[in-house]
Amino acid sequence: MPEQVANRSSGQQTLSIQDALDLAVVHHTAGDLAKAESVYRKILETDPDHPAALQLLGVIAHQMGRNDAAVDLISRAIARDPDYAEAHNNLGLALHDLGKLDQAVASYHQALAIKSDYAEANNNLGLALQALGKVEDALASYLQALATEPDYAGAHYNFGNALRELGRLDEAIASYQKALAIRPGFAEAHYHLGETLRELGRLEEAVASYREALSIKPDFAEVLNNLGNALRELGRLDDALASYRKALDFKPDFSGAGRNLLYALLNVSGLSQEELFNEHLRFSETHLRGIARPVEDLTNDPTSHRRLRVGYLSSDFHNHPVGSNVLPLLSSHDRKKFEIFCYAQVRRPDAMTQRFRSCVDHWRAIAGKSDSEVAGMVRADGIDILVCLAGHAGDNRLLVCAYRAAPVQVSFHDLASSALAEMDYWLTDAFLHPPGTKERFTEELQPLQVFYQYPPVLEAPPVDRLPADQAGFVTFGSFNNPAKVNEDVTGLWAKVLKSVPGSRLLFKYLNWYAQESLRDRMVDEFAAQEIGTERLIFAAALDTLAEHLDHYTKVDIALDPFPFNGATTTFQALWMGVPVVTLAGESFISRAAGSILHHAGLGELAVDTPEQYVECARDLAGDLGRLKTVRASLRDQVAASPLCDAPAYARDVENAYRDMWRKWCARTNTKG
Repeated sequence: MPEQVANRSSGQQTLSIQDALDLAVVHHTAGDLAKAESVYRKILETDPDHPAALQLLGVIAHQMGRNDAAVDLISRAIARDPDYAEAHNNLGLALHDLGKLDQAVASYHQALAIKSDYAEANNNLGLALQALGKVEDALASYLQALATEPDYAGAHYNFGNALRELGRLDEAIASYQKALAIRPGFAEAHYHLGETLRELGRLEEAVASYREALSIKPDFAEVLNNLGNALRELGRLDDALASYRKALDFKPDFSGAGRNLLYALLNVSGLSQEELFNEHLRFSETHLRGIARPVEDLTNDPTSHRRLRVGYLSSDFHNHPVGSNVLPLLSSHDRKKFEIFCYAQVRRPDAMTQRFRSCVDHWRAIAGKSDSEVAGMVRADGIDILVCLAGHAGDNRLLVCAYRAAPVQVSFHDLASSALAEMDYWLTDAFLHPPGTKERFTEELQPLQVFYQYPPVLEAPPVDRLPADQAGFVTFGSFNNPAKVNEDVTGLWAKVLKSVPGSRLLFKYLNWYAQESLRDRMVDEFAAQEIGTERLIFAAALDTLAEHLDHYTKVDIALDPFPFNGATTTFQALWMGVPVVTLAGESFISRAAGSILHHAGLGELAVDTPEQYVECARDLAGDLGRLKTVRASLRDQVAASPLCDAPAYARDVENAYRDMWRKWCARTNTKG
């Protein structure tokens, strides 16, 4: 006779355990976790070790975020029934969410040892392997899941994510499309399809995919954030800002959307330094809530002259403008006086990543770790000076510094103030922050002799003859991100074109100008200034670096945007013999090109007013003899400048670090 479970809600009926279990599963499937949990617990009152009730109660605990309880309950189920494949799988899910990835992998393997055709366990095994960085192994697991269950939309989607992580973008798109063919309402697949299209520069298609995801899930904050990124890249700044703000309405603690909002605002003309600073303060106030400094005091030895441990925290240790700028420094550090650590948020390593790894003492991979965990790693390594690279940009980890991970914390290559009380210094130079600067910041400025540093571009093609000699007209150029080219910029550039009869303006940025809407925006803005389409040239290609630089052989003079200047684009233009005209503003980002020009010996091309900008560009265009001389000598001039003197640059930065350290030691020893 089957065991009975009292139905206490009626006070009369009793159910068999199987009937009670079936009833609980109905509630569970319907999403009524409270009712399901109640019935599972009634079953356990009759049979305290009932494996199905224990493991399903554990599933509810996992769904409610109580992962420790889930592990305990499901482990009890497995103790009663060691061959319970579903329990091993669900134990793996709870362990995964606890960050115990190796144990999760073992649980999934156990489930598959019992049930080899268990598609869900193979899929979940793939997720755990991918989180461990074993992406190729993850692909194999997803394929096993799909061999068993070809219409498993989730496995197609996860397979796409792994392919994207490996840079196999076209294959990733095909996998997302398979997932969507099976499950058209799969919002996450629409989202990641959009991400992959955006990475390929297919921005308009990416926007369409994001909007499909939002039609299914309107409060999907991550989609709103990345929709904002695509709109910003198309130059639709107002729409981008609205999308970021909507993401933050749904998810106020979403730091990624907050950082992207700040980045977009830097491209907006007319914002005062006070307004920008207040936005950065607001970000800090929002995202510092709940962050407290560790109770343990830092125990670094306050000896001023000893070998220092310097940590660099970045997501840009790969082929990236910030990475290119920092590599000469890291490869030139005096290792007798400085021990170098890298805390790398790098999800897709490349050849430059390997160069970084080879030139530092210690490499710490931090992808997947929380800010608190990374701060703990920094403290455990005894870092004396933690250098946060481009903290607000990309996938960088600015908030690690909020935990006071090191005695001295430095902002380097960020675009504005960190607005963190725990950030001690901001590296700069005398041009970026001249005496009396109007920019607002919370850090102490630490000036270098020169801020920017670039390695010689060995891949660059030779400097060619002046294009105007062959074309019969002057070609201006902008290879900057279209987000930087706002209406004030196009208005001023139109005046430049008017001042130089017959001149043209060449636009290029990756393959983005293949987007019809982006070209149309530029055409319309110049048409409003009475500049016809025939004077605008658009180039679009996903080039190698050498191929990209070869486009400068068609440019006589580069025009820099504002208020967000080009830095890497400025250096590359100069390296190809092309002078750059820039309008120097009141902030770090609006003086970046001017700093580079100043140190390259072309400071006269960094002007202070729009009128001077037009005059400078016009005068350059009217003196082809000067342009030829500049073009022929500029690469050698730049190569011999402080912009390309890595050993001297490293000594300058090290002197700055030592100065910061002495100040900390003096304060610490005084307190002691």
